[in-house]
Amino acid sequence: MVHKYNAKKTQKYFDSLAGDYFSAYAPRDEILLKLILPKYKEKNSGKITALDFGCGGGALLLKMLERGIKAKGIEKHDELYQLAQKRLGESGFDKANVIKGSIKELNSLPKNSFDFIILMGVLQYLPPHQRSQLYVKIHRLLKPKGHIISTFQNAFFDLFTFNKYTVDLFQEKFFKPLGLDKLLGQGITKDLKSLMTHPDKPDYSASTARDNIYVETTNPLTIGEELASYKFKLLQKYFYNFFPLPRLIENKYKGQLDKFKKQFEVTRSKEWYGHFMANAFVVDCVKEN
Repeated sequence: MVHKYNAKKTQKYFDSLAGDYFSAYAPRDEILLKLILPKYKEKNSGKITALDFGCGGGALLLKMLERGIKAKGIEKHDELYQLAQKRLGESGFDKANVIKGSIKELNSLPKNSFDFIILMGVLQYLPPHQRSQLYVKIHRLLKPKGHIISTFQNAFFDLFTFNKYTVDLFQEKFFKPLGLDKLLGQGITKDLKSLMTHPDKPDYSASTARDNIYVETTNPLTIGEELASYKFKLLQKYFYNFFPLPRLIENKYKGQLDKFKKQFEVTRSKEWYGHFMANAFVVDCVKEN
C-alpha cells in the first residue's frame, strides 16, 4: 500500500523515532565523510560551508563540525530538533547551529552561501510539489559549482524483495503510468500476486516508514534527468543498505552474511549490484548556472 502524503502523520512518525537517532554509524553519512568530502578537499582549499537540511538528531551535523566544517542544520520535527541541540551542546558546540524550521526558513538564508547542502532522508518523504520547491531554493543557496548530497529510496530494490513492495512497484511505476490498470482492469494485480509466494509480506511494522507514511521511491537510472531539470549535474551515485538476498529469506543466512554485507557498505557502494541489492542510494550532484 502506498500512502498519500500527510504532514501531521509524517511529523508524528519521525518524532516517535527520535530516540533511535543516537545511532553512531550510518552508511550514508560515512559515504559523505569518507568518499565525497575528501575528494572535494583535494581540489578546494579553505573553509567548507555546509547546510544539513532535515538534520534529524544532529549526528552528521556534529561529525562535520568536529572536522572543522562550518556547518548548520535545519530540522522541523520538535523531538529531533531538541535532540540535535542537546547533542551539539554536550559536545561544546553552539546550539544555534541548529535552526528550527523547514523549507520556508531557507528564504532567510543568503544566496550563494554554501559549498554543500545535504539532504539525508528528506526528499523521499516529500510530495512532488515540495520536492520541486526544495530543489529551486537549494539552487539559490548553493555557491557556483556547489554540491547537493541527497538520499533516495531505490525503486529497483522492490524488484528484489518478491513481496508486497514488489506489488507496489508494479502498480505505481508500471501499471498506472502506462495506463495498464485502466486498459486491463484491477485483475492484473491479482494475477501478479499469483506469481509470488508471499505477495502480502512482510507484516505491518510500526517502525517501517513505508507501512505508515508517504515514501516516494526513485528510479536510479533516471535520477540524473530529474536533477538536470533543476539545473544540477549528477556526478556519482553511491548505494547503501545492501541486502544480498531477498529480505524474506535473508534471516535464514544471517550469521553467514553479516561479514559479507559489510564489504558493500561504503567501499563497494559504486558497484552495479547496488541498483538491485541496496534499498537506498546517495547522489553527489553539482549546481549548474
